[in-house]
Formats: sequence, structure tokens, C-alpha cells
Amino acid sequence: MRVLTVTNNWKIVNAPEDYRRSGKEFLKSFSLILLLFYINGVDISSCLCRESNKSKKHILLNIFIQIGNIFVLVFPVVCQLLWVLILPMKKIEGPLLLVFVIQISYYYFIRRSRNEIGHILKILNRISHQLQCNTDYRKRKTAIYVFFIVMYSLSIAYLSTYFCSERRIVDQEYLKNYTLSHGFSKLSSNYLPLLRDFAVSFYTLGNSILILGTMTCYTFLCVQMRCLFLHIANQIQSVKEEESAYQLLHAYDELANALSNIDDIFSYTVFVLVVSSMASLFRSIYSLIFLLETHFEFSILCLFSGIYFSIVLISVIFSASEAVEAGKLARELIVSLPGFLPLRYMELKKMVRRNFKRKIVLTLWKTYTIDRSLLFSALGTLVTYGILIATLGNVQS
Repeated sequence: MRVLTVTNNWKIVNAPEDYRRSGKEFLKSFSLILLLFYINGVDISSCLCRESNKSKKHILLNIFIQIGNIFVLVFPVVCQLLWVLILPMKKIEGPLLLVFVIQISYYYFIRRSRNEIGHILKILNRISHQLQCNTDYRKRKTAIYVFFIVMYSLSIAYLSTYFCSERRIVDQEYLKNYTLSHGFSKLSSNYLPLLRDFAVSFYTLGNSILILGTMTCYTFLCVQMRCLFLHIANQIQSVKEEESAYQLLHAYDELANALSNIDDIFSYTVFVLVVSSMASLFRSIYSLIFLLETHFEFSILCLFSGIYFSIVLISVIFSASEAVEAGKLARELIVSLPGFLPLRYMELKKMVRRNFKRKIVLTLWKTYTIDRSLLFSALGTLVTYGILIATLGNVQS
């Protein structure tokens, strides 16, 4: 067999053709995610290509997409500020405005970190090839497409139900009357109702692409990290050669660095996703349980919204916690690796003590560690505050 020397001076044996092909398939499995980011003006695919020269058409297309995304992000926020000032349900419209603003802020973080995301994808692609990880990336690509179709279908169903709901009719009538009685006589009475329909459509269909792209990227990065950590853990238990031991040590070190970089890039983004999902879930559950006068169409709206944000919350927390658990398992076995090779015990022991003390952790905005118990804590928070607000409402009435 021919030996191939790679960066960081560790060696691997040439992988079979199936494994080399699977290394390329890893990046292909993220093609939909890269497309979603590109639609939102975050061009990560250019970071993965060696070609630096871009045609004028490509540059103009990027500028057009960026301007369009700024409009899609800012337009609903400006309209939501208008609804807060006009509509009577300020307890509903106000929190939505806050959610819109923090979602714009995490778009800035993702856009600023596009090169780092591309670098992480290249590192994971290389490690997957070097470790000969036999994951079926075609099935994963299919899973990503199915996941996106299901989530976006929920967004479309939510929007369709909204246009048939009694809540929309009430808001439309209020906005028509507001237009006629507050000095907007030069404008049509349908101006503000039409503006609200456009704002809801832009946010539901446009901003959901950003949410889905970010959430899907984070989820499947964690899935890949988990697969690689478990692969390293399985290989350590059967390691017999010195060369394989050093290969696993270097692979684990790079994966730990990649996990730390993922936390640096996505910690604030995941914090926004979790908080906004919990807020939306709280609104949906509270409306279904405590608003007895809610119409059937509004109940369906709350149901679609609840399912959508439940999936967002579960997928983010569960994938991150599983990646962390797999990383901790691999770290425990890495620490015990010198015992598998008694002849190199002292040398490996010094290397492990010097280089592998880093904790395996993913966080929410560097303040709260993501683990399996976070999901139960989030559900407990929703129940607690739901009962508290319902009790206060009964006391006031």
C-alpha cells in the first residue's frame, strides 16, 4: 500500500475508492444548506472552492441577493413597529417585534462567520476521509432535503391558514377603519391591510429560509461531529498499532478544535433560536389553552406554529447534546489510550496530558451549557410561566 502524507505531519494509508468517494459526498450532502445560505446572501460555497476569480454576473447576482435579503429582513421589522403603534393587541405585537430584531442580529453573526463555517466543513470533510468513516452521505443528503421540505411545508401551511383565519379578518377591518379615521384619506382604505399581508408573507416565506438554513447547518454539523467522535471511540477500543494511535490522537484534537469553533460561531445564533422557539411555543400553547374565544382557524395557526418551533427546539438541543456526549466518550477513551500501547505509555501519556485537557462543550451564547436536561428545563420553564401568567390573569379578572 502507498502511504500518503497529509498536513500536520501525520500519515494514513490510502483509503479504498469507496471511502475516497464518501469524503467528497460529505460536502455534497451539505449542498442544500449551502444553497439556503446563498439565497440569504451568505456565500459559503465560495470558501470551499479554490477559484478566487468571479465573473461580473456572479458579482452582480451576489449584490442583488444581498440587497434583496436586506429588504426581506428590514421590511417586516419596520411593518411590525407600525403594527405595535396601531393595533390594539400590543402584548402580542410587541414581543414579535423583539423576536424580529434579534433574528436580524444573528443574521449579522452568520454573515460575518461564513469563512469560518466553510473552513469547518473542509476540516470535517478531510477528517472523514482520513478516518475512512463509512457514513452513507447520500441518505444524509436525502434526510436534509426531507427535513427542509417538511419544515417549509409547515411555513406554507401556516401562511395559508393565516389568510383564511378570523384573526386576519379582524385585523384587516381594524386597519381599514384606522386608515379612514386618522387622516390617511389620500390613500386607499386597503393600503394598510395589504401592507400587513405583504409583511406576514415576507417574514413567513423569506425569513424562514434563514432560520431553516442556520438550524439545519448546526444540526447536521453536530450529527457529523457525533459520527466522527463515535468512530474514534470505536477505533480506540481496537487500536493495536502505534501509527493508528497517533492518527486517532490528531483526529480527536482537530475535532475538538472544530467543535470549539462551532460553539464560537453558533452559540449566539442557537441562543436566539432557542429563545425565539420557546417564546413562540409559549404563545401557541397559551392561546390554545387559555384563550377560550379563539376561532378554529387561529387554533390551527397555533398548532402549525407549535409543531414548527417544537421541531426547531428539539433538533437543535438534541443534536448538540448528542455530539457533546459522543465527544466526552471519545475524550475518556483518549485519556485511556496510553494503556492500550504499553511500549509507548509514557510518551502517549505526556501527549494526552499536554494537548487533550480541553472540555467538550456546546453552549447558548457562552452562558448555558447544552445537554440533554436542557430540553426538560425548557419545557418546565414553559409550564411554569404559563401557569403563572394564567393565574395572574385570573386574579386581574
